[in-house]
Amino acid sequence: VSNFLSLHDQMGSAANGTMMRILHYPPVPEHLKPGQIRCGEHTDYGEITLLFQDSVGGLEVQSCEGKYVPAPPIPNTVVVNIGDLMQRWTADKLVSTMHRVLLPKTEAGLKRHRRSIAFFVHPNEDTVIASLDGSNKYPSIKAGRYLDDRLTATYGGKS
Repeated sequence: VSNFLSLHDQMGSAANGTMMRILHYPPVPEHLKPGQIRCGEHTDYGEITLLFQDSVGGLEVQSCEGKYVPAPPIPNTVVVNIGDLMQRWTADKLVSTMHRVLLPKTEAGLKRHRRSIAFFVHPNEDTVIASLDGSNKYPSIKAGRYLDDRLTATYGGKS
């Protein structure tokens, strides 16, 4: 445990990619595009994500069978998602959680703001991510490089 904690001892500095995001989804406009959703399907890049939701809902997670299922808000709880780095580290023993956010299904829900707080946990940038079981299922990579590569692929540059 102490070794694992030391891989995160630079949290809060530029040498660690851990970040918190305040997510705001405004009320939905009257005219919707066909198939419109609030946030498209994706996985998170880091080790784990802690998600604090309000009561509006809309989060869905993909099951092992590939079907999306609602993850309704439960008061005073936190959703924990496995991220891509944890999947690499565990050689797929723990699998990154594909998820999305849909529009509310009720007229009243469409008029409400949705807010959540996501805490994305990453190891220190110089941490080498290699399969813990020795299988080398994925090539070893430093955590900072992995995050930069994913951000570049998604946004065209580090954000």
